[in-house]
Amino acid sequence: MEKIFLKPTQTEILVKGSQKEGHLDIFSYDYNSDENKRKLGNLYIVGNVQQDIDADATYVTNLVASLAKREYYSNPDLSPKEAFSATLKKINDVVDEFFVNKGVKINIGIFALAGENINISKIGKFKILLARDNKTVDILNNIDLFTKEKVEEKEFSHIVSGRIAHGDKILAFYPSRLVAVKEKVIKESFLRMNTEQFLEKINAIKKDKTGFAYAALYINLNRVREPAVPMPKLPVVEKRPDAKIDLPLNSSHLEQVVAAQHPSQYRERDAEPELPRIIRSEFSLGKKDNPFDIVLGKIKMILPKRQNKMVFFVSLGVVVLVGAWATKAFIFVSPNQRQTTNAVREVGDNVKLAKAKISQNDFLGARKLLLSSIISINSVVSSKKTEDAKGEIFKLLDNLDQAVESSPTLTETLPKSVSDKASLLVVQKEKTGAISLDIYEDNLYFLTVDGISKIADVSGKPKDAVGWLKGGTLPPEPLLIAVDGNIYVLNKSGLLTTYYKGEKKNEINTLVLPDDSSVLATTKDSQYLYLINKNMGRIYLISKATEVLFKTIKVSSQEAFTAAYLDQDEVVYLVSKDSKIWKVQ
Repeated sequence: MEKIFLKPTQTEILVKGSQKEGHLDIFSYDYNSDENKRKLGNLYIVGNVQQDIDADATYVTNLVASLAKREYYSNPDLSPKEAFSATLKKINDVVDEFFVNKGVKINIGIFALAGENINISKIGKFKILLARDNKTVDILNNIDLFTKEKVEEKEFSHIVSGRIAHGDKILAFYPSRLVAVKEKVIKESFLRMNTEQFLEKINAIKKDKTGFAYAALYINLNRVREPAVPMPKLPVVEKRPDAKIDLPLNSSHLEQVVAAQHPSQYRERDAEPELPRIIRSEFSLGKKDNPFDIVLGKIKMILPKRQNKMVFFVSLGVVVLVGAWATKAFIFVSPNQRQTTNAVREVGDNVKLAKAKISQNDFLGARKLLLSSIISINSVVSSKKTEDAKGEIFKLLDNLDQAVESSPTLTETLPKSVSDKASLLVVQKEKTGAISLDIYEDNLYFLTVDGISKIADVSGKPKDAVGWLKGGTLPPEPLLIAVDGNIYVLNKSGLLTTYYKGEKKNEINTLVLPDDSSVLATTKDSQYLYLINKNMGRIYLISKATEVLFKTIKVSSQEAFTAAYLDQDEVVYLVSKDSKIWKVQ
């Protein structure tokens, strides 16, 4: 069945003006390639920051954009409105200190397009125009078409929600002094001209007014038709009773499900949707006591004690784009370039915040920031800048973990015991639909969101699955399982829960965060749990006695690994994308 959905196509416009206009910036985020996040749509930020002190104003917009992106897409289960609300709360909690600093004037607009819905919020000056049916509507200020309420100047406290439709155009921008002078011309041009013509018009205005500054997003909304793509099935490896299954070198790919990427389906409407209207926010956004001191206290540990607030801004203000658009008056960059630039800047901000958390012994918080940065930087096109940013992340992680370097050696085949077990696990994972599973003494134990189950004699005549977990409960977001008589469950937050004979035995935070590429393994006689992160090339040894991190091994290799196994001699085997097998002793 054909899928029909509303797709925004945005063009970023950035015109540099006089210093009096302050720092202008634009951010756009698109997760349409991610099946889990695509229902949240596109997120956009337009920002302007002016400062009386000699400091780097770019840091404010970069911080807001980084926080907005991270929070908005952090929980794909939320509706777009819920995710947008949570994002505003998070931003207010973190950046309150900028709002109380009298030397800083902030103008930021944030909006999200998801399906046929738009959600908007702002602080300071921000305009967003809707072109429909040969007329232009000022969404935030039209008192005839919209219900209007007071908007606080120094916090994101209200949400504007409404409907968008096929054929609509949106122009979101910061209305600077000179833009206000030309606003009538800009509105008429936006309504009558296509994207290319509008860009030419803005460039002509710039030539006529040398001090003219403009930061805008020009967005076209059109229905897109896309054929439905069926979900591919995992390859089934059948075990013949008369033969053992050997794992071929490339069979690690059996562990990977190639999900078909397709947009959420939005039905066509017979009638045009109603125009946007202002809706009171469903939450209260109050200020905290002494917000500047609270946020500054989180970061000041990395700064000399005598530094003041001005130095705080200076120290945190190094941004990649400064040099780039210092040389150009009119900038038009591709979405890939913008995404890469934004990701690199986000990594820089996260590294600074992670260092601050480490200085306060908040190692888990530091890890969360750094691991989210790895995910972000891996989502954009690789370049020297992204590789340098990735190097900064790994350097800090390795210092945090006191990682020991180990060079892998190339080997021809996997041990037969490993090959047989891996093949069996691939087959059983498909049959059971398990999150994670392991085999111990020919019994299969598998983890689901509901509990832990057991299949006896799994390689011979498998019995029916029975529930193994009795009185204990699973930790939230369980991810990995390993068995040695005890059963160990590690969740996404690094919480390790130990079970024995169906009952919860112990629970402790390891301060090590697994991701979807991670493998948890052990042997009956080993002192350690092996947490192997294939993407990062890191092997974490967690002591069974203390249940905390004992050692981190950094695999010295440029290879990208797709599978990881542990044999009975505690040798780690890694399979690379080209099907080569490496072992780490």
